[in-house]
Amino acid sequence: MIQKRFGQGHHHSHGIKKCGHGNISRRDFFGGVSIIAAGAILSGHPFSAWGAADPGRIDIHHHFQPDVYYDFQRAHGKGFDTNQWTLAKDLEDMDKAGTAVAFLSLTTPGFTFGEVNEVRKVSRGCNEAAAKLIADHPGRFGSFATIPLADTEGALHETEYALDTLKADGICLFSNYGDVWLGHATFAPVYEELNRRKTLIYVHPVLPYCCANLSVAKDGVPNEIAMIEFGTDTTRAIASLIFSGMTTKFPDITWIFAHGGGTMPFLIERFFQGGASAEIVPGILTKGQDEPPVKNSPSGEAILRELRKMYYDTAQISNPVALGALRKVIPVSQILYGTDYWYRTAVESVRGLNTSKVFSAEELRAINRTNAERILPHYRKV
Repeated sequence: MIQKRFGQGHHHSHGIKKCGHGNISRRDFFGGVSIIAAGAILSGHPFSAWGAADPGRIDIHHHFQPDVYYDFQRAHGKGFDTNQWTLAKDLEDMDKAGTAVAFLSLTTPGFTFGEVNEVRKVSRGCNEAAAKLIADHPGRFGSFATIPLADTEGALHETEYALDTLKADGICLFSNYGDVWLGHATFAPVYEELNRRKTLIYVHPVLPYCCANLSVAKDGVPNEIAMIEFGTDTTRAIASLIFSGMTTKFPDITWIFAHGGGTMPFLIERFFQGGASAEIVPGILTKGQDEPPVKNSPSGEAILRELRKMYYDTAQISNPVALGALRKVIPVSQILYGTDYWYRTAVESVRGLNTSKVFSAEELRAINRTNAERILPHYRKV
């Protein structure tokens, strides 16, 4: 089903396209990669500019929009009329709130449209644009590379190139690929390779086809897609992965979910199907509904175990209600700082975290940086 929708094609190697820095050649690009590598050796650490007492935040949820991705959207009648992202404003925002490094990833609309070779070409261009930014601004950016997941051959080729040649820090997936969610069996060959590599996978929501034309939006609910659909689709993706068995079949993948896991913390009781139960909060048993009966449903403890292995960022949930709910379900060790730049600023995100009063100063340090250092040891401040 997925292959029929997206088609098959041959893998091609594409040169670096226009990405906000003008057209550059492969020689210039890889020369830049060599320069950053040499700079890291000379400085001793990519964060040498930051003081030991305040190493700066690590922003896990941080978007950029290279020209190749913007042009792709416009060619299909998607996205904004103008590119909302600029490098200068990005760096300025990072500096205002003490962001040391931001991990670049793509945002919506993703790749639920486009011909297979076109999507391969755009994915390659976006990943090379991120690598160029990393080379040009040592220590400021990391990258979660995009792959055309629904195109197995293309996804495997781009995974190899992004992780081995470009040295991306992980892979960014979208919550669904044309109403096919992440637990679908067709994705298993790609997960097998990502599991073998012990890859970080960052998941960002996109609008599913099923909810693209709901009357509630037509009746005046503003920005209904972001208000409701994104959080809901993130929850669908989490449930899809757990109940399909993908998280247990591929245990060496580290999953990171945007926006605090969407609606998962609020809907946690609904995850306990077939009468499953567990102590989400110690000493208080939470039981799910018995009807309808569910065959071979995991226990409540097993569901919680999988949820608590995953990581969740704080983008767009920097308020005491959402953060409080997330903390009750998920250990602080699994919560990562995220801003959702350029849709939200770092200053807003930090203010929300601090004024929520949900976390102690020590826990905030972990969320802002040290939790990320544990799964991204290359960025550990020493």
